[in-house]
Amino acid sequence: MSDMTGSDKGMPTGIDKYAKTPLFVGFLIGVLAAFVQGLLISAGGPEAYGFCVACHTRDLVDWGVNGIAGTKLAIAPISANSVLPVLTIIGVLIGAFISARYYREFRLKSANPLDIVKFCAGGFIFMVFALFMAGCPYRIALNIGYGNFIAFIGVIAIVVGVFAGTMIAMHITQKEG
Repeated sequence: MSDMTGSDKGMPTGIDKYAKTPLFVGFLIGVLAAFVQGLLISAGGPEAYGFCVACHTRDLVDWGVNGIAGTKLAIAPISANSVLPVLTIIGVLIGAFISARYYREFRLKSANPLDIVKFCAGGFIFMVFALFMAGCPYRIALNIGYGNFIAFIGVIAIVVGVFAGTMIAMHITQKEG
């Protein structure tokens, strides 16, 4: 019987070994986010705009509506001065899809129409409140770095909201089960 190698035992090797380490992934994301932040500010983007899911999605949607309907919806200067708006959200979706396919975690799920409506309504409500708070958690973290006290209050509100949502979900689960 031959000796089993690390890959035969199911142990991750190479980049997979590091890709599954939270410290490495967090460090890599931090370095890449700082790099992108530097590029965006040097390209004329506003401070605290490096990676904001809410704001970049807003700019992408507003850019599309402006092009199709001929409106003048507000777009951040970096998106308005470029050929295409900041496509961060498209990159996130493509990256998530590639990662899910690579690690064989991509599965299509079926849902009834009510679940789809709930999911879409939840996403819409998230975006409204994220834009109301002046951005998503990424932008809030960048604003805290710039010394914005209101952003700190926003993080506390997010923590309280997640805790409350978790308690409600656990209550519903216990009630059903």
